[in-house]
Amino acid sequence: MQKDKTTKSKSDTYTIGWYQIIGGGIGVVLILFSLFDTIQFPALTILVYAFMFIFFVYSIFCGTLCLQSRGTALQHSLINQFLQLSGFAFFGVAFSYVAGFYVSIGLDLSKSIDIKFNFGISKFDFNINREKERAEINFNLVALGLIYWIGNLKKK
Repeated sequence: MQKDKTTKSKSDTYTIGWYQIIGGGIGVVLILFSLFDTIQFPALTILVYAFMFIFFVYSIFCGTLCLQSRGTALQHSLINQFLQLSGFAFFGVAFSYVAGFYVSIGLDLSKSIDIKFNFGISKFDFNINREKERAEINFNLVALGLIYWIGNLKKK
């Protein structure tokens, strides 16, 4: 019975690992495509793209740790999922990061209180001093599910 639990835990860790690698890989590809679409490369643009790139590479790193069954794999994966749990935009500052699938529910407080529902794959939204009228908060249900799953795996 104990061997079945160990095999199941290892299989779950592999699944989470591949999910993070694929999600991070899609994010890296999206960044590269948007770089090819950009005509000018001011220093600030390069810095923002590098910032986004680091997040997606971290997801790939977490997935690789899971595939290698490293002791810190689940801890890093938890950190990665917590970074993806919520997104916000207030007073011209926005941040939202997802490496993989997302199903999010949120509130748009810009003009009135509207409930938003979104879904998609790998995204990064980072703005400073833009869209100052935008006020919203989003909660990623897929990341929440993964946090719960990883938490259970850590207990085993």
